[in-house]
Amino acid sequence: MGNTFEIKNKKIYINGKRTKIISGSVHYFRIHPCYWKDRLLKLKEMGCNCIETYVAMNLHEKEEGVFDFSGWLDVSSFLRLAQDLGLYVILRPGPYICSEWDLGGLPYWILKDKNIHLRTSDPLYLKKITPFLIEVCKQVKNNLFSHGGNILFWQIENEYGSYGSDKAYLEYLKNLFVENGVDCEFISSDGDTAFLLQNGSCDGVMESVNYRYDSPRALKALKAFSPSQPGAVLELWNGRGYRVGDKFIRRDLKEVAFSLKTALKGAEIINLYPAHGGTNFGLYNGALDLKEEFLIQPNSYDCDAPINEYGQRTKKYYVEQKIIHDYLNKPIENTCEDVLLTAFGKAKLVDSIGYSNFRDSLSKTISSPYLLSMEEVGQRGGVIVYSTTQFIDKKGAILHFPIIHDVMHLYVDGKYVKTFYRDEKNPEYFLRKHGNVELCFVLESLGHINYGFNLKDYKGLVGDIVLEDLNYKVKAIMMNYRISSISFDALPLSFDGSWRLHEPVFYKYEIDVDEPKDTILHLKGFTRV
Repeated sequence: MGNTFEIKNKKIYINGKRTKIISGSVHYFRIHPCYWKDRLLKLKEMGCNCIETYVAMNLHEKEEGVFDFSGWLDVSSFLRLAQDLGLYVILRPGPYICSEWDLGGLPYWILKDKNIHLRTSDPLYLKKITPFLIEVCKQVKNNLFSHGGNILFWQIENEYGSYGSDKAYLEYLKNLFVENGVDCEFISSDGDTAFLLQNGSCDGVMESVNYRYDSPRALKALKAFSPSQPGAVLELWNGRGYRVGDKFIRRDLKEVAFSLKTALKGAEIINLYPAHGGTNFGLYNGALDLKEEFLIQPNSYDCDAPINEYGQRTKKYYVEQKIIHDYLNKPIENTCEDVLLTAFGKAKLVDSIGYSNFRDSLSKTISSPYLLSMEEVGQRGGVIVYSTTQFIDKKGAILHFPIIHDVMHLYVDGKYVKTFYRDEKNPEYFLRKHGNVELCFVLESLGHINYGFNLKDYKGLVGDIVLEDLNYKVKAIMMNYRISSISFDALPLSFDGSWRLHEPVFYKYEIDVDEPKDTILHLKGFTRV
């Protein structure tokens, strides 16, 4: 006989056995594959019988139509490893995942057409996301529980109730998955209010709630909205996210214990988010645009998780482990060793190269009469440089800048003059020079917005620079640019030790390593403008 999964009287039965799903969030793309087994084993020893993972579209389809499910991105192998360890899976294939991840997991190229309506039934949007979702179905088909695998639940979208209420979009996703062989239980996740649950609900899809502390209140709201289904918590926020510049905050363990104990008592599906955060490798951190303030997510995704970024078990791990084992009436067994960090001493600065010397080897340059965003020139992130030569009359001029996303360094005739930031209102610069003046605008992306209503977060200069001639108080749009894209997907092939003051620089450091081990790079004294 094959595997059986059923829900009876709001209880879950797997192969005829009553089963409570106790899951921990762990994302394969935030962990080096050599540590996949270590993190999964620690979750199992914590008391979990299931894991939850997102699938990040912008990693698997970095460029439109080109899929990569190899190496670090081999999600099927990750799920098989979990199965070998006796762990079920809640799969969250997106395409939008939020997760404090660049553009919420959507690829940069989806923004090339500015008429697109993200996360809706807009035919253009559906055309862009459908091939990826079909490919995910192909990749994990044999991981489905009905095929002898371990995927029990398959999420439709992600916290959609906090974004919109396009039921046609949700139905499209569900039907697409069914047509491509997904036959497990569909589930959604939303905030714990009737408004959010109603927005994010879809016929034939189990609802769940996301919250931080008050399990009784959240589960009561879910029961009132969907009384016939099991209690389900897809994100029990047992950690706390933080932004660049924030102090790392650890939650009160008494609060953590209360929320977990009451969730275990009241729900049939509980997922700790995160159980292990890991790292946002490769400049894939997200950002938030809240109350007219741009907040940058860090590369660390530790989030005060029970298993920290380095794979070490924290006090929270042992507190939650005891709660789960007491609930299950099972003895605790810890066989895993924590990863030890090694100090290799000071790194030695051996070389450097400035932007003016690595620009040609690392960038692609085009000419355009008008400004283009990073996305429009085929660039996900990094730095984009706009260069132009403009005639300035005797009394000078004022440069009126459009939207700056996210940091801009201004150079006049090759010399740095000022840095501007995204949050500045009506940014402008008084140019005292006259004659033919060379202007260079170096724009840096700090990560695409991952949550909220401003997901169409174009990077670079968004709009037009207006040049105001002070002789006659007249204005004109500045035109004719050389646009250079530097994505930092590669490093300079050579270093020459040369750089100019206030220009972007690559520094090359070396450390002596006898045996490769985990370590932390501490950039003491480093700052950014």
